[in-house]
Amino acid sequence: MSSNGHDTSMRAALATAEAAASRPSPADRFNIDREGPAKRAGKLRALQQRLQKLNEYCDEAVAEIRASLDRAPPRSEGHL
Repeated sequence: MSSNGHDTSMRAALATAEAAASRPSPADRFNIDREGPAKRAGKLRALQQRLQKLNEYCDEAVAEIRASLDRAPPRSEGHL
């Protein structure tokens, strides 16, 4: 291998190493707990409360629909 080829491959290796050093490490990229457990727990509690309210709203809507169907006069087959 000529010294020119060696220099080129050395520069390429250094460029690759520098590029890798400038990127976040795999541990940093996949660290989902950056906010801390307490902050995440608070967000999860708030989300749980929102979902509980949504569930209650849906239950009420279903109950109202069922009640309105029970009150509706029976439909005859000739009329749609």
